[in-house]
Amino acid sequence: MTRRPAFWLWAVMCVVGLWIAVSAMDAQIGEFTAGAVAGFALLAPVLAAGVWGLRRLHPVRPRPLGYALIAVAWGGLAAFGTALPANAAFQAIIAKTGGAQFNADWGASIAAPVDEELLKLAGVAVLALMAPRAVRGPLDGWGYGALAGLGFQIAEDFLYVLNTIVLTGGTQDANAAFFTFGGRVIGGAWWSHWAMTAVGGAGLGCLLGRASRSTAALACGSVVLAMALHAWWDSPLLPGVALLPVKGAPILLAAVVAYRLARRHYLARFRLAAREETARGVLLPGEDRVLAFRRWRRKERWDVPGGEPRRLLARLRTAELDLLEDGFGGLEPDPPAADRLRTEIAVLRRRLNAARAGPIRPGAVPPDHRPDAARPDSA
Repeated sequence: MTRRPAFWLWAVMCVVGLWIAVSAMDAQIGEFTAGAVAGFALLAPVLAAGVWGLRRLHPVRPRPLGYALIAVAWGGLAAFGTALPANAAFQAIIAKTGGAQFNADWGASIAAPVDEELLKLAGVAVLALMAPRAVRGPLDGWGYGALAGLGFQIAEDFLYVLNTIVLTGGTQDANAAFFTFGGRVIGGAWWSHWAMTAVGGAGLGCLLGRASRSTAALACGSVVLAMALHAWWDSPLLPGVALLPVKGAPILLAAVVAYRLARRHYLARFRLAAREETARGVLLPGEDRVLAFRRWRRKERWDVPGGEPRRLLARLRTAELDLLEDGFGGLEPDPPAADRLRTEIAVLRRRLNAARAGPIRPGAVPPDHRPDAARPDSA
């Protein structure tokens, strides 16, 4: 990955974003250290729980932790830091053209959706350039878009902690942190940046997975929809804390619908690939059901002795999942990869069967190397 220019673009942008954000908040952090520490202590577990939950939303296997952290870092550092001067410049233009009062009412709902959504979604594209196998369709785009949005959301919440301390007179640092946590996390996290960027990421994932006119149109439509949802949330319409669920419901609904459609698309392709590989003899009858569910794969490991057999089984299932996802698309298709994986699966299956059988006693008949079919009820 470090040989790719996209990796260094990601690294440089994260450093630049961090420098801009720290420069903007340095004085407040130094002045209100207790409040900053309280805000960090409250938000860090939320970030960890969000990363865990969004990774687990993949129906077959969790997204790689490294890729997830790359997306989160882009959103929380690169996108958030560069959005600060971008939003300020955009709103200055709005104030000059529409007046100060118009900018105060509508400036955030015009500038932030354009700047922030494009910056966050750029993280999904950069990840796809860094690791072409990371984004192969709408489900991957949804997941990494949500993770980039989550990173942005946590960074913005920390900024709001500092701003709330200033607005309350700087006398109750910890109370301001708890107040912001309650309003921004408990009251608004369900339909915040992660949901908006997930919607745009799903369409972008379609384009990155398989480029065509239809996927390009779908990507553009999803990005516009993400911007519209963001503009709706930042608009002065439906003000007041009591109406937050009403205002946020369309955003959460759009994210859920996008996820369900992306999940259905992924599982349909997964099952089709499993049937094809079963017909080839690469997968055994019943293995497609085991591969489709994490719970069955965990139960399957309980019936395998620890040590080498269990390690071989884990490697076999990983190779099989890699094979089934190989044809899903991506920026850099690798046609020979499928044959390499089929060969690896055959080798691992023979080694696993031999490890399960144990050493052959003198004079005993060697065991049949064909393992029993992996049955869901025994997995």
